[in-house]
Amino acid sequence: MIKNENPILVIKPSAQDHRPPMNSGGGEPKIFGNGASSRRRKELADQTDNTFKFFKSEFERWSDLPAVAKVTLKEEALAKSHRPTSLFTKSTCPIIGTMGFGEILISATPKGLNELKKRILTANAQKTTANISTIESIEPFTENERLHKHDWNELNNKIQDNRIKLSVFDHQNDAQNQKLKTALFALAEEYSITLEKLAYGSNENLYVAKTQDSNAKKALGNFIGLRSVLPMPYYQPLDILSPMNILSRADPTTFPMPEHIREYPIVGIIDSGICPNNTLLSPWIIARETYVPLGEEDYQHGTMVAGLVVNSRALNHNDGRFPTSQAKIVDVNVFPKDGNISEIELVSTIEEIIPKYPDVKVWNLSLGASNPVSETDFSDFACFLDEMHDQYQCLFVIASGNQSNRSCWPTMSNSIFTKENRLSSPADSIRGLTVGSLAHKETALTLVRNEEVSPFSRIGPGPCFIPKPEITHYGGNNCLNGNYTQTGVISLGPNDTLCESIGTSFATPIVSSLAAEIYHFLAKNKTEVVTPEMVKALLIHSALVSNSQKVSSDNLNYYGFGRPQDITDTLYCDPHTVTLFFNVDVRHGGFEFEKVPFPMASCLLTPQGKFKGEILMTLVYSPLTNKGFASEYCRTNVDVGMGSYDLKKKSAPEFHSLVPATPDDISERYEAAQIEHGFKWSPVKAYYKKFPRGVGVDTWRLKMKVMRRAEEDKPDHAQNATLVLTIRALDDKLPVYNETFQQLRKLGWVVQPIDNHLRLRP
Repeated sequence: MIKNENPILVIKPSAQDHRPPMNSGGGEPKIFGNGASSRRRKELADQTDNTFKFFKSEFERWSDLPAVAKVTLKEEALAKSHRPTSLFTKSTCPIIGTMGFGEILISATPKGLNELKKRILTANAQKTTANISTIESIEPFTENERLHKHDWNELNNKIQDNRIKLSVFDHQNDAQNQKLKTALFALAEEYSITLEKLAYGSNENLYVAKTQDSNAKKALGNFIGLRSVLPMPYYQPLDILSPMNILSRADPTTFPMPEHIREYPIVGIIDSGICPNNTLLSPWIIARETYVPLGEEDYQHGTMVAGLVVNSRALNHNDGRFPTSQAKIVDVNVFPKDGNISEIELVSTIEEIIPKYPDVKVWNLSLGASNPVSETDFSDFACFLDEMHDQYQCLFVIASGNQSNRSCWPTMSNSIFTKENRLSSPADSIRGLTVGSLAHKETALTLVRNEEVSPFSRIGPGPCFIPKPEITHYGGNNCLNGNYTQTGVISLGPNDTLCESIGTSFATPIVSSLAAEIYHFLAKNKTEVVTPEMVKALLIHSALVSNSQKVSSDNLNYYGFGRPQDITDTLYCDPHTVTLFFNVDVRHGGFEFEKVPFPMASCLLTPQGKFKGEILMTLVYSPLTNKGFASEYCRTNVDVGMGSYDLKKKSAPEFHSLVPATPDDISERYEAAQIEHGFKWSPVKAYYKKFPRGVGVDTWRLKMKVMRRAEEDKPDHAQNATLVLTIRALDDKLPVYNETFQQLRKLGWVVQPIDNHLRLRP
């Protein structure tokens, strides 16, 4: 049986799949350390008092404005079940956000701080006592935090056009928020600061200030209403500052024209524009938009990106590792000759363009800022893209970024530069699909070998250990002097030239083309709505399944989950494998999704009934988000497991998944370790387990559950999640696909092939 006769099987959930968990959890609140001893209470009360004294002059000047204090929790007390929500309330100092792990932000008024101090000293309720025991320190939020631990001398060198981006605190109180903004404008008038509100989607808390005055900057840095005071970011097309090698002229044999009878997917490219004199690309362009003044165009980068969207394999000597995918293009030119525009301009363009082209569901962003992303805070641009994704149901495919500093090359060998090598904004978008670069050629002088991470490719993780990049593709190789002759990626340049270059910029459009093809294929064969999460999950799972090296914490930040395959390998199974696809609404509050009993092909079972084989799972979902919570930006968490309940325990039964997210069992570790090594709160998760000796599966079930952050109210809708699950035999001669399909039919599961959703299989 050939591969394309074995499509991925889409499993339709039923009403019976949602059921209450056997173990509802709960228990007494935990006391940490010495609990809430008199000495400890006094220390925290004194810290609260010192916080009031620190803000006393601000309280006197701005009598009706709240300040913000930072509460640091003990490392062992970071889990949501330990959150001190009964201590920090509306009657004291309510929680309004977070910073890094274990750093809570509270809204602080004179009255609230006084009441908090009193409660710390006198409250004896068990829950309050437990809350007090979680706290390491209470201190004011200062200029140091507003400037992200930079100083003004450092920041002044990065400020362009005298523009400073301000973020106002959200105190989750409309009246207080308005007072803060009124006071900010009053401060701007006092120091002759030009102040303008920014429009980043629904974000109401961003402003741009223009000033050269050092006293004005200092006043902004000390204003209690501001969360951050930083230079306005600027973005450019991603390259490593190397000129493109012109190889020859291209012709239709190298780059064929589109077939008139064929319907192609579409990719939107937001870049430096496609050369209008490129006759080979012109037939592939369905629309052009330009935001660059006449005479300021520079088409090199955008044209190369476009060529790889249309025909990456043919351009690269028909190398079978490049996909056969092709797509037409919406060309959006935003970068002028200097290749540098402000975040304001870029956001405004995207906000205008995306709704103008509703049929474009994949947008290529081979662009980025020069600085690495924060370790704990998602960029405003990334959060804006997340919102655009939700509003218009489109997938942004984003380059991880290039490290142009040669002292940091190669990426994988220079661990001392890990922070400098981190990916750049907006690659930290949790909804977007971030792409790193691999080398596909090598010479005796190149810095890395074939199939290794390109020397310049920026690496993960994203903020809060979110796995980034999720996948990699070919972006070239180079030598220490920057030379990449015969090791770069080939594409079209201006005026029908054939060019060679390197960068994550050129790995990204290859993936964009794949994503558009998958979306187009599913939409053409599907009666229900195709979501970006489905496409993202299929691409990541394709990479995971084909990955020759097991994904681990050692290689995840470099390779992501691997390199995705062509569409046939992505959507179809080998006979000795079966891939199941679930799109599930995971209900909040008292319900979990379960498929039980879970079928296993008889050929995978030993005479003793033990399962021998491999299980791989990819989970993708779009959690609720809140920018104000920084390291806790993702407000919901979905987890999936395959295993069984331990019914022998005297207490309530516990579910044990035998297909872990990591090689080690981290279930008993602190919250921080589960986030760093176990994908907790991550919108993308991968699971893998090989069972060479066999394991009993007669009571196995597939289980999916959702939980919310401590301050998050129950939403009025379920959390949607996409799961792709592959069962693979260790012996490639076993008929796993056929036997699993028979088992599904016996169990009465509703199954549809992914390549024809209009036809139900019996």
